[in-house]
Amino acid sequence: MEHFYQQVGEENWFDYLGLYQSMVNHFPDGSHFVEVGSWKGRSASYMGVEILNSNKCIQFDCVDTWLGSEEHEGTEEGNNIQKDKNWLFNEFRKNTLPISTHINPIRKPSLEASQLYQDRSLDFVFLDAAHDYENVKNDILSWYPKVKVGGWLAGHDYFLEHFGVKEAADEIFGDKLQTQGSCWLIKK
Repeated sequence: MEHFYQQVGEENWFDYLGLYQSMVNHFPDGSHFVEVGSWKGRSASYMGVEILNSNKCIQFDCVDTWLGSEEHEGTEEGNNIQKDKNWLFNEFRKNTLPISTHINPIRKPSLEASQLYQDRSLDFVFLDAAHDYENVKNDILSWYPKVKVGGWLAGHDYFLEHFGVKEAADEIFGDKLQTQGSCWLIKK
């Protein structure tokens, strides 16, 4: 299937195509990936097509409330969410429809959703939900135990100064942390 992620939203922030592609290439059939924070589905669409084209059976869960966060208040998207609590989720579903058989949306807050998974059960978890220090720290502490030994935990927006991503990731992982583009990652 041809990639269609460029048609999903106007955002130019999706700059981790190589990371998603490398995870699909690296992990075998039967793997389990989770994306925490899926917004309108641009990155999820890319991952879904990568999984489909790999001919591998990889379960891919997308966790989000689809209610936005503080950073969206006062924006056009934030206003749309205020008017219709299903607006963003409907956008996600519409945008991921061509690969909907390869995506499992889970509409829950991150910490609540993490409890759906057993410890050491996931191969790859990507965090891109709320970006403030407390939420990022809680996401890392909740999701890292869910990653198998040999699996990867990663997150977006590591180098953006106005977010707390770098501070939280550095505090927890220190110099063990790797970076790739705008992402941080750690192998368990």
